[in-house]
Amino acid sequence: MVKYVREEDMYPDIIKNLEFYFQLYGFEYEIFETWHEFDFKLLEKYKKEIDILGFIGRPDIMAIYKDGEKEKTLIIEVKKTDISLLNIAQAKMYGDIFNTDKVFLVGPFDLRNAIKDYYTYNTSILRYGDNREIKYVKLEDQKLLFQKAFPVGGNML
Repeated sequence: MVKYVREEDMYPDIIKNLEFYFQLYGFEYEIFETWHEFDFKLLEKYKKEIDILGFIGRPDIMAIYKDGEKEKTLIIEVKKTDISLLNIAQAKMYGDIFNTDKVFLVGPFDLRNAIKDYYTYNTSILRYGDNREIKYVKLEDQKLLFQKAFPVGGNML
């Protein structure tokens, strides 16, 4: 098992996996590490969204990709620790503010059973925007385990 010292240490493995899947499905794509600053293209496309965030925070990674003729946006929030409700709230905030198509929470641990159990009681815990769902994807042995994402179902990209 790969041990990550910082969240940023996880980014190259995540980006490598995303590139593999984007290429596998034939998507045109660009991936941006946004944890430190936003690329000029994102500043142009999401000026109002970035302005409203101010100093609250930034998503760790963003991707813009084309699914057919439709341009889509993916936000990835990375955590090197167990996922908490605060982490979920942060991912929801980014999904809502950027009105993004997909939001992934990524971490090296299994999602806590308490969150999974609560989801069966109240699915809105992982919902944002127009009934879209945040997906938790585990990063294990430098691989994103999309096949074990939670909640299950739906298209990953």
